[in-house]
Amino acid sequence: MVGPGGGKQLAAQRAEVALWVKAGGKVLALGLDEAEANSFLPIHISTVRREHIAACFEPFVVGSPFAGVSPAEVHNRDPRDLPIIAESAMVAGDGVLATASNGNVVLCQLVPWQFDYSGEKMNVKRTFRRVSCLLARLLGNMRAAGETPILERITNPASENERRWLTGLYLDTPQEWDDPYRFFRW
Repeated sequence: MVGPGGGKQLAAQRAEVALWVKAGGKVLALGLDEAEANSFLPIHISTVRREHIAACFEPFVVGSPFAGVSPAEVHNRDPRDLPIIAESAMVAGDGVLATASNGNVVLCQLVPWQFDYSGEKMNVKRTFRRVSCLLARLLGNMRAAGETPILERITNPASENERRWLTGLYLDTPQEWDDPYRFFRW
């Protein structure tokens, strides 16, 4: 996984990265512009800075690096200019997603840290959460390992007034607006 600034560190090992990808290694490039991505990736990509709001695409097949990704994950409720992928082996989601080298190189131009949802910006909070799901899905499809405390917690019953659900289940502390039943008054 390589984010902004990581390309500069990997530029000196470009040949090793190319051999690693050719041998089956996987690279997830996150929010990189053309110059940084081309400095270390074994492929050439072209980007263009343009506003991204939404994209529509058919479901991806099982085994695709984008399996399970839907248009909801790339819907940007806080439009801004992004380095959109213009040229690669397979461009999806209007250039927000791309893959090359038989799926071993995956590029994702929407990343969670781009979205500051502090205050009352619920539209940005939703985008942050969906883009976080996108990133988790991409990492899962690339077989990245992760841990969750859920299985351990199932064996230990919760005590009264315990708030352990706040860690491990949510990206942030839930607020009143997060309750889907808040307007039903049941």
